[in-house]
This record gives sequence, structure tokens and C-alpha cells, in this order.
Amino acid sequence: MRPLITFLFALLLASLQAGLLRYLGGGAVSISLVLPCVVYLGLFAGNVEGAIGAAAVGYLLDLLAGTPKGLMTFLAVGCFLVCRLVAGAVEVRSRTAFAVLSGLTAFLAGLGALFLTRLVVPAEAAPGGRLVWRLLVEALLTASVSPLIRAAMRWLDGLFTREEAGLLR
Repeated sequence: MRPLITFLFALLLASLQAGLLRYLGGGAVSISLVLPCVVYLGLFAGNVEGAIGAAAVGYLLDLLAGTPKGLMTFLAVGCFLVCRLVAGAVEVRSRTAFAVLSGLTAFLAGLGALFLTRLVVPAEAAPGGRLVWRLLVEALLTASVSPLIRAAMRWLDGLFTREEAGLLR
């Protein structure tokens, strides 16, 4: 159930993101409201449901971004795996750590998309290295909004998950 809920919530966030970018940014700056969902799955979901949810969110990003099909799905699942790895190494479940990890994920996903797109498109259509500054701004904006997305995801998890008697939290 969690991958479906995450996909629907990511669809809502992508719609909100499209409106924000059109009317507030005008395309000059960007923000990724969907990638904190992948970070949340990496920190709080199980292996299988988290990977399926990350793939679903990545596929949604593929449809909305206009990138070569499979690029954002690959990057979202990669971000999920990196978040699982980071969560195993250090404690990142606080709001501040979640914001930092979301910002880093947004930056690394954008950098990965930039690098992989440069590999597969013709040289005259390839994105330039000047976009790295835009990726930094996107990472900072994503990190600043991600605690709100984390709170919404926790609320949705509380609605659709059942507590088991005898477990400590």
C-alpha cells in the first residue's frame, strides 16, 4: 500500500511543483518536491516496498521531466539505495538531517541526470556545466521545504499503517 500512496502523494507534489515553477520562478530557478519522498522511503520504508515506491516516483519524474525514459527511474532507485546506505551508517532521522540528506539527494540526482544526459545526446544539444549553480540553488530550496514533506509523509504513514501490539517505537 505504501508505494501506491507515495506515488499518489508524489503526483500531487509534482502538480504543486509545476504550478510553483510556472508562476513563482518562471523557469529561472527550480525546486524538487518529489525527491524528498524518495529520501523518506529510503529512511523509513522496507527494502521491497521502498524500491518499488522509488521506481514509481522515478517513473513519474520521467513522464514529467521529458528526459530519456528510464533516466529518472534509475536515478530515483539509486537515490533510494544511497539513502539506505547513509541511514545504515549514520543517524539521519531528525528533521535537520532529513533536510540535509534531501538537499544532497536533489543535487546528486540533478548532477547524475546532467552527466548521463551529456553522454547520450548530441554535443550541440547537451546541457552545459553552467547548470551546476542552478542545481545548487535547487538543492538548497529542496532542503528548505523537505521537513514539511517529511511531516506530510509521516502523517500519511500514520493513516495507512496499523500499529502492532507489543512493539516499541
